[in-house]
Amino acid sequence: MGTALVVVAVNAGCTTAAQAPVAVSTSSSTSPTTTTSVNVYEQQRAAGAQAALDELGTALLAGDTARLDAVIDAAASPAFRAGMHIAAVNLSGGAENPDPLRLKEFRYQLAPTQEAETLLGPSLQSRLDVQGSSDSWVAPVELHYALGGSSTPGIDEPEVVVPTQLVMARYADSWKVVGDARAIGGTAGPTQLWDLPGLAVDDVTTAGGESVVATYPGTGDVATRLPDQLPRAIDAVTRFWGAEWPRRAVVVVTARAEEFEALAHSAADISGAAAATVFTRVDTTAHEAVGQRVILTPGAREFPTPVLGVVLRHELTHVAMRADTSPGAPLWITEGVPEYVGRKGTYTRFADAAPDLAEQVRAGAVPADLPTDGDFAVDTARATVAYQSAWSVAAYVAERFGEHGLKELYMGVAGTGDPARHDAAIETAIGLSRAQLVADWRRWLTEQVR
Repeated sequence: MGTALVVVAVNAGCTTAAQAPVAVSTSSSTSPTTTTSVNVYEQQRAAGAQAALDELGTALLAGDTARLDAVIDAAASPAFRAGMHIAAVNLSGGAENPDPLRLKEFRYQLAPTQEAETLLGPSLQSRLDVQGSSDSWVAPVELHYALGGSSTPGIDEPEVVVPTQLVMARYADSWKVVGDARAIGGTAGPTQLWDLPGLAVDDVTTAGGESVVATYPGTGDVATRLPDQLPRAIDAVTRFWGAEWPRRAVVVVTARAEEFEALAHSAADISGAAAATVFTRVDTTAHEAVGQRVILTPGAREFPTPVLGVVLRHELTHVAMRADTSPGAPLWITEGVPEYVGRKGTYTRFADAAPDLAEQVRAGAVPADLPTDGDFAVDTARATVAYQSAWSVAAYVAERFGEHGLKELYMGVAGTGDPARHDAAIETAIGLSRAQLVADWRRWLTEQVR
């Protein structure tokens, strides 16, 4: 199973807005005082725009298309309006979607910024003027949401905050939403689960509480297999990593490459990929990763159940370890350990788990060093051997030092993004220098092939 498995992405966005009120100091012959100048225009502008954003959120959650159309400007593009209608169906439930995504929070909120205000293009501004708009604003907005709820079953996750921009237009004392950043030639914010048509959601009971399986039309029988496979995979990861992670997850099954690319925020060639883990941010204070999603590629529909189990265990190992993984950590450890957890118990011979690497070693081409990050690119021919090599390093360490030693190695090496500290982390964790680790691993490879 020489499949490259992981693409990791972080949601991000940009914002612009009007300037904040300015503090002004004045003095007199008696004593100094400090006052804050209040811009009444900006206050009224913000209050009106926020009221429109509140109405937008309420209409989406209610699935009230008439109310939604009333708050969307006539100048909005058909694509923006259609996208909002799709979101309304996915979020509200009803006859069209009896199992909607459950949310304990969903709101749009104006965001503070010190950036200069962005102006609309002349064509759009002219159309708004003709419609009678007295003001326009590319407003900096944050979407705040969290899956779950205290009164209904479903995953209970921390709040996710997504920065975005919405173009707003004023008419008399009210505001309407004209569109997202695409209306001014930019790009829309990160695609969310409810932005794609046909979202269906099921809750699955797992060790840490309810997990969520989200699917789209055409995903085959993967959804019917996940309720059995997901709890097993979570338990397998916990046996290796311990219980210090949520032990629940959001797993998304895509049917089309466009769906995967949109949700994984990746334009890479996915023909050799099985899944991706994405997250919004890592909260170092709470020691948790926020907004984690396991996204299966359309190819998952063809996976035999044992292969699906390997993929789930691999990706959920990423979920479990995310808060302990520093940006810039080497992929030989951050991919090798998930590969080890994913493949454990699925093979009897070395060549079963790493056929391409075994063939290479038999031919006398034993890897000279640990795989580099560049070797893992899913659109390169060497990616398969890179993943198998990373797995074999983890398998060797687990065999010689036990799984506790492998976990210590991960915590040490993946815990820092500074390459200058990786060699020392290896020695601290397992008592070998990097050179010794590589030499012993190379000998072990030769023995395994024999």
